[in-house]
Amino acid sequence: MDKLQKIDIMLGFGGFEYVVLLINVLLFLFSRRIVGSTYRSLDENSFTARLWVLRVISLVLIALYLSAAFFTEHARQISETGLVILLAYLSVHFSQVFLLNRYGRLKEIDGVEYRSETYQSEIFGLIIFLVAAITAFLVIINIWGMTSWLQATSVLGGLLVVLFSTKDVWVPDNINGLILLYNRDVEPGCVVKVDEHQLMAIVLKISLTQITLRDLAHRYLILMPNSRFRNSKIEVLSAAPASGLEQYVDFNIGYSVSGDQVEAMLLKVWETATENEKCLNAEKTPRIRLVNTGDHAVVWRLYYTVANVYRLFEAKFAINHAAFNVSTKMGVALQTPLTHEVLSYELNTKK
Repeated sequence: MDKLQKIDIMLGFGGFEYVVLLINVLLFLFSRRIVGSTYRSLDENSFTARLWVLRVISLVLIALYLSAAFFTEHARQISETGLVILLAYLSVHFSQVFLLNRYGRLKEIDGVEYRSETYQSEIFGLIIFLVAAITAFLVIINIWGMTSWLQATSVLGGLLVVLFSTKDVWVPDNINGLILLYNRDVEPGCVVKVDEHQLMAIVLKISLTQITLRDLAHRYLILMPNSRFRNSKIEVLSAAPASGLEQYVDFNIGYSVSGDQVEAMLLKVWETATENEKCLNAEKTPRIRLVNTGDHAVVWRLYYTVANVYRLFEAKFAINHAAFNVSTKMGVALQTPLTHEVLSYELNTKK
């Protein structure tokens, strides 16, 4: 008996175990290439999450096979269990790839292409995940010869108790996620404003548990549970007319400046801003309105139209920058003047 045969007997390994172990090693080594080739349109966070899930599963299964050296009497069951877990994960993984390519929508969001989930892809994906999980559970029970568990009401009852006790955690987000995907009022690529959370952001992804957004001003990612997002007042800024989204800026100007001077100045501000910032719709004539006559100044409002909603802040910055330069050249002060009026009165005193 040669040395390799002795090792096989000691570990309880055969050709089947070596094949499965080799598959797991290859999955770990080429996990980045596998995820990258199947999910070509993932954002960086989703890609990293799926990559590490595949790597962790591979490492756990490799550890299971190596542990068979200490549990030689169960080596066969360990290898078969690992194979079932691996097949279940791969079936879910490639099914989600198919569903995303079949039912997902490819959108360009702020210059980057994303393939986003839809109501159909999430529903079918959830069904496939449940079928794969239940099938793997039943097969593993049969591998280890624990079919009596299925007859023990305590085990199934315990699982039902766990599901029922945690329903307040996962059910609301799942239901609200499906509603968002079904209604399609808020989709990946939309620019939304939620005053309740001081949020103005681009929607990147909607899943069954959370919504992923990118802050419009600071460009960082925001993760929010579906239930918390949907229970807020949501303004969909990107659902604007074809001409663009109308915005405004207020200016406090003193009473010493005539209305004609103010209107001429604000019109020049708009013309200068449209020359410097292409996201402003130069074909849409701005509206100038007097909105308030205050104690110290008159509040004038300049309405302008933004053609590219992803550059709302850039448009506002361009208007403010042009207002500073134009007002300086035209001699119109933009600061709120501090005014005092001396009132004369006569005191009548009786002697």
